[in-house]
Amino acid sequence: KTEEFTAMTDPKNTSVPTPLADTVAEVSAQNLKLDNGNDDSTDSLGSGPMTESDSIDWEGSDNEAWPASTARYAPVGDANSELSRKGSLRLSREFTMGVGFHHLNEGGNRAMFASPENTILSPPATCVGMSHYNEAAIALMKRHNLKDKGLCVSQKTYLEKTLLITDTPHAIRLFIGDENGPCIVGVALIRSEVTFTTGTLSEKEPPLTFTLEPNFPIIERIEMQSCTWLEGGNRVEKKISYLHLLSRSDSVVFGQVHTPGFDGKRSIYSEVEIATGNLCISGIGYFVNRPVSLQIVDLGVEVNYCKDSCVLDAIRNTVYYGHEMVGVNLIRTRAPEVEFLDSISTEDDAVWGNMLTCMNAVDKSSPSYGELLPNVVNSLECSLNGDVHTIHSILRMDRFLTYIIQEKKTIKTFENDHLNFYAKLIPLKQMWGIYSNTIEQIERLHRYEPQLNSFNVAFVQGTKDYLLRAIFIFLTQTTMLVLTMSHIWDNRVDACRIPDLLQLIVSISGTVVVSFIAKQSRDNFNEFAYIFPDYAGTTLYKIDMASNYFGGFLVSICTLLLLLMTKNNLDIVLNATALLFVMELDELLVDNNPVWVTSGYRSYFMKEIIKGLNKADKRYWDFEYLRKNRGEHYQIHTPSCSFLFLDK
Repeated sequence: KTEEFTAMTDPKNTSVPTPLADTVAEVSAQNLKLDNGNDDSTDSLGSGPMTESDSIDWEGSDNEAWPASTARYAPVGDANSELSRKGSLRLSREFTMGVGFHHLNEGGNRAMFASPENTILSPPATCVGMSHYNEAAIALMKRHNLKDKGLCVSQKTYLEKTLLITDTPHAIRLFIGDENGPCIVGVALIRSEVTFTTGTLSEKEPPLTFTLEPNFPIIERIEMQSCTWLEGGNRVEKKISYLHLLSRSDSVVFGQVHTPGFDGKRSIYSEVEIATGNLCISGIGYFVNRPVSLQIVDLGVEVNYCKDSCVLDAIRNTVYYGHEMVGVNLIRTRAPEVEFLDSISTEDDAVWGNMLTCMNAVDKSSPSYGELLPNVVNSLECSLNGDVHTIHSILRMDRFLTYIIQEKKTIKTFENDHLNFYAKLIPLKQMWGIYSNTIEQIERLHRYEPQLNSFNVAFVQGTKDYLLRAIFIFLTQTTMLVLTMSHIWDNRVDACRIPDLLQLIVSISGTVVVSFIAKQSRDNFNEFAYIFPDYAGTTLYKIDMASNYFGGFLVSICTLLLLLMTKNNLDIVLNATALLFVMELDELLVDNNPVWVTSGYRSYFMKEIIKGLNKADKRYWDFEYLRKNRGEHYQIHTPSCSFLFLDK
């Protein structure tokens, strides 16, 4: 099955026409017909004439946020897309589990979002119109004679705080207590010798420990059920009554599954929430110091095709901060949005305003991508300055948009619900995904902080002046190494003499030091190529490899031979580090002023964002092009968006 997938998506596989090529060609041909006004009333995938039922289906779903008809979605994604290509982290998702007032229906949760603290919604006995309470809550109120009082919560939400986890835990320990029955009252996150604890660390019941593999800290399945119980009077509280965590090497189960609804006594049980995939727990929500909700990241199915090292790298890059020490970041904002509107917690709340302005651009501007940089320039600047909160908030927003689209949901935080339309949400995801690709590069840049050399600067600046400078530096390095090797060859007999002990120690020690510096140059080369994938394969990449990769080996060998053939003690001291000048020549001419370096990166990344937007299918940026029959009906018919809709 994996081989079949590879054959379909590998652009080098041109021996036979692939399904991807056929589909893309067919879609392109159909769009060309539509652009030329030559519509033969076939659907955009060439499946034949439209029937009367199809026509009714088209007509009846133009106002739906996500139409039910599968004919609306392209069947095959574009493997060359910047967002939907194999292994892209833009297909990761982030969402919450266990949020909401489970004694209210959806209308009740929306009403509570707009209500002040301590609001008690109208009870069934005095309610005019539809009740905001669900059937389980009505049954509980009837059982305890509260139908004329309603139910209240001691605070605005059940989320007093959210703790976003900063690095990968290698074990999770659950502490068990009793709040009208067993519940989880505390959590310990364990990594190496560091244990970070939150909540109540009760020892009345033995804690449950869930162990993750350090090289593959992935949870395959999470099951969770919440319990809302009548605490006293008409006040209700919430807890986690059931939790099941499963990885490929361990499993832990707390509690037992209860039938959803009113239990006939004092408790209301929610539906069991289930998440499967390649999961990480990115945050934990707390109420009165006990966990009540989880924020989850699903890395997506593409991670199945990666090695364990790729998975670990993906987690370090985008899910956690990569500080190598487990901890949390305290969030106390946007609790009502998370609790009542199915949102997520972020470190920097400004990204929600940025996302809204980008959506307004999609709604009102054509082409809409021209408004991306003006709307996100502040967050881009913060990211360039190394603000880890802004960087990870942008990446969380990208994962949240993927979740919304894949699950065909709506963004409930939009005040204007007409924005929740797939012909607008998908271009927004494309726009934000391209921006997130750049932010991911910036995150790697701050994590590795490679030392720039002249070849790197020439690539980032992209001007002829810096290119010529890099070429002449490489020619100088090459010439000096050739002259050095020529000198060694001419005096090769001297290299065979037996030096005295002190000279031998200096020769070996000097060579070891030079080899360490050469390795640092090689590491810088590898890190820069990792941060900037477009660098690989370029002319600058090749001469950089020759200078700092192979040149480093030659400098180390030449240093040893040069020292062994040197007789004078003072010459040995001078020659011990003489060839370092050759290797470091490409770094000496680089201005390391942080302002200048940041300016160069800013220019490069802005160009990359614009390039990514221009490379994307132009139909994303023109609202009319996401329609069928020249605007008469809407359809998602661009190939690169369909990888967003995964087969269940």
